Amino acid sequence: MMWIGLTGGIGCGKSQAAAFFRQLGVVVIDADAVNRELIDTPNSPAISLIQNDFGKAFIDSSGSLNRVAMRELIFTQPNAKTKLEQILHPLILQRIVLLQKEINSHQNYALVELPILRANSLFLHIIQRVLLIHCDENIRIKRVMQRNSFSEQQVKNIIANQPTDAERLALADDVIDNSGSLKDLQLAVERQHIIYQSLNK
Repeated sequence: MMWIGLTGGIGCGKSQAAAFFRQLGVVVIDADAVNRELIDTPNSPAISLIQNDFGKAFIDSSGSLNRVAMRELIFTQPNAKTKLEQILHPLILQRIVLLQKEINSHQNYALVELPILRANSLFLHIIQRVLLIHCDENIRIKRVMQRNSFSEQQVKNIIANQPTDAERLALADDVIDNSGSLKDLQLAVERQHIIYQSLNK
């Protein structure tokens, strides 16, 4: 089975593209969902490591990650994000590899939804191609402001902490432009699905 990394910046429509692939019967492993499982499970290995490295202030009363405290720290201390990723990414990777081994699909390819993908990423070792969902930054900003009720500056801060468009395009084997309507995206996903099916025959 061919594994494809589905990536894109905040507001690009990556999750919607994943939903359209699922409608076509394609298996999608969501790295964000794996991450949430790790940081929302009290006394998990991830939580223990975060508490050791960052302190008890970053664990909430339920024993999960205190997301508000961590988000504030990351925005004020960029190296904290790197430190957190060094804890979480190997654990996320380990879990995804286990999930990949369990997949038994009639499709000849499957996706790993990866919000953050860089040239030195550990996750490049578990995929054969990269599919980028791409659109203009101004469109992304407007979408996130409407969806999350964030201010323009809040969205720009998030974008500043993600790989640049140039970095993503350099990694991408395939690109879907999502500047148009939902129907446009659905049709683009259907076209890409046909291409992937033909690639792995």
